[in-house]
Amino acid sequence: MTTRSRDAATVVLARDSASGGIEVWMLKRIGTLNFAPHAHVFPGGAVDASDSELFPLDGDSLINVASVMDVEPLKANQLMAAAVRETFEESGIVLASNRHPTTWSEQDRQDLLLGRTSIAQLLNREQAHVHSQDLIPWAWWLTPDYVPFRFDTWFFFAPVREDVEPRHVLEGEAVEARWWKVDEALESNRAGQIILLWPTLRVLLDLNQWSSVAEAVSHRPVRLEQQSG
Repeated sequence: MTTRSRDAATVVLARDSASGGIEVWMLKRIGTLNFAPHAHVFPGGAVDASDSELFPLDGDSLINVASVMDVEPLKANQLMAAAVRETFEESGIVLASNRHPTTWSEQDRQDLLLGRTSIAQLLNREQAHVHSQDLIPWAWWLTPDYVPFRFDTWFFFAPVREDVEPRHVLEGEAVEARWWKVDEALESNRAGQIILLWPTLRVLLDLNQWSSVAEAVSHRPVRLEQQSG
């Protein structure tokens, strides 16, 4: 019997490395987790009920973004909301702004985790928005049907400014978190020093083609196709 999958979103926080190339923020998952223990992953997680609330999107229209993602607009909203929420919960980064970069407090993060607020409510409180250039649909992967915990996951590419620094959330699902140069992560995986799931590996191989975040963005997908792995 085929195992049902849950919709999920994950975010590739990326910036230019001082020594050239692209670096990404990855977390090493706790070894006791049922899904992907010990693996190095990008921030992300499953869609919650609160992610259905419509949140403000700037730049491109939700309809156009949904077309790139190959989903209906409501589902695109849910996945983007989940991406913003999980990124804040797991790294403290807010992928939104108004006239100035937006910051939320530790209390806001706890309220999200406990279901006392939603991403849409936090954005509306700050009169902030998510810009389509800050959350770019990048890839779409479905966990194979032989895996007991299946996720239908949309990957988003999120350029990070130099003055914004993620943090390791100690009580989360990761034992460590840091910036990795793409080629460094690929070499560590080849050497057996870290574990990369196939979709994560494919994203890193993709990014390793380009010398900068801007160059990667210029090659952004025009429409995602579901892949299995």
